[in-house]
Amino acid sequence: MKKLFFVAMAAVAMTFTACQDKPAPAPAPEEETPEVELVSTDSIAAVIEAADSTQLSTLLTEAQSKIEELKNIDPAKAKEYLAAIQNLLKENAEKIKAFAGTGAVATLVDAVNNLPAIEVPDVAAAAEEAVENAGDAVKDAAEGAVEDVKEAAGDAAQAAADKVEEVKDAAADKAAEAVDNAADKLKGALGK
Repeated sequence: MKKLFFVAMAAVAMTFTACQDKPAPAPAPEEETPEVELVSTDSIAAVIEAADSTQLSTLLTEAQSKIEELKNIDPAKAKEYLAAIQNLLKENAEKIKAFAGTGAVATLVDAVNNLPAIEVPDVAAAAEEAVENAGDAVKDAAEGAVEDVKEAAGDAAQAAADKVEEVKDAAADKAAEAVDNAADKLKGALGK
């Protein structure tokens, strides 16, 4: 019974020592996101009210490049900004056609309105997948630890069984030696 107790204690000790002295993962460094200075929708609205096709063309070209730049940094903000500009252009479509006609500004307005939708990555799904993968990793690590403990317990049990056999053989040798000595003494006492 004591042998099983010692084997169990060895398994528990290995389990506790396997979980200690592991450094916590270092926090990921925060990246600074560069600010993109956007063309305000108020300035675009003011240019539309002023009916300045040259200035409108300049602002829309700049806004288009800012959207492309912002798309790589903050897709959600880029999507929001694009929607605001497109709404402004749709609301003022008649005014723009009146002073811009079918020239370059009208083409640019159409280009901004037809920019492809900006895809915002699904952060929740990515986080859920990461948690699921972490859960699988923890499960695999736990199963590995259980197997290691079982193997260690089996090794400890085998070592204990080997020691028992060794002690049993030593005791048998001592008993045989004691019997031989007693027989020799008895022969010696009878032989005299």
